[in-house]
Amino acid sequence: MTKLATITINHQHGEMIKKTIESLSALTRMEVDHFQMFVINNTPDQPTKEWLNESFPQIRCIENPQPKGFAANINQIIKSYPDYDYYLLVNPDVICLPGMIEKLVAVMNTAPDIGIAGPLLMDFDGSIQPSRRRFATFWVLIMRALHVDAVFKNLPSIERYLMQNVTFLGTSEVDWLTGAVMILRKKALDQVGLMDERFFMYFEDEDLCCRMWRNGWKVFYVTDAKAYHAHIAEGRKRLFSKANFRHISSALKMFFKYRGKISQCGK
Repeated sequence: MTKLATITINHQHGEMIKKTIESLSALTRMEVDHFQMFVINNTPDQPTKEWLNESFPQIRCIENPQPKGFAANINQIIKSYPDYDYYLLVNPDVICLPGMIEKLVAVMNTAPDIGIAGPLLMDFDGSIQPSRRRFATFWVLIMRALHVDAVFKNLPSIERYLMQNVTFLGTSEVDWLTGAVMILRKKALDQVGLMDERFFMYFEDEDLCCRMWRNGWKVFYVTDAKAYHAHIAEGRKRLFSKANFRHISSALKMFFKYRGKISQCGK
């Protein structure tokens, strides 16, 4: 029997996270035999806590006295509840569509060498988000961090990084997936380690995927599994924002961690 834990981190998302939890709860009831849902209030959020207690008492709600980074929040659940086969990360601005969990779990169960898989993500108008990507080069890291790609459109290096000219059908190997929705295999995490908590926000997903590849695990993009994603991306909207400062800081950490060469093989 497959055991699945879902993890959603709440940052005062109000009505948005309610829609996420409702869609996720509907799928777990229909598509998974044994599961547990976790919601982390990264800052105290009494209204959401009360709503969860009233509407979904089976969900375990953890409330941090002080905010933690994305990686630290995910890791605290995996460390405290280590007996699950898979951990499904779902952002609080995601609406899960029917079949998403079932198809992700089926892919993981069918191919035991997959460490991470993720669904096709869409804007609410149905357009596809570039949630599957190639590993970033140094110049892509710089251009994205400084918003150069927002000024100069259709840069070939950015298009290649975002895989904008690639057609995906079924399941495909990719370098990495954004952490908005991804399923992690516990056995793989036991080998490669949990998320790197030095990344407070941004790049912890790319880093984990890179470590998966370098330790013999694969990363798969599953187009038959689908979800809507609001993709707030605060750090990508305003250059002089706290979130964008963290984006730049994490980009530099990523560059130095991999000595400027982010790749599957480490060469």
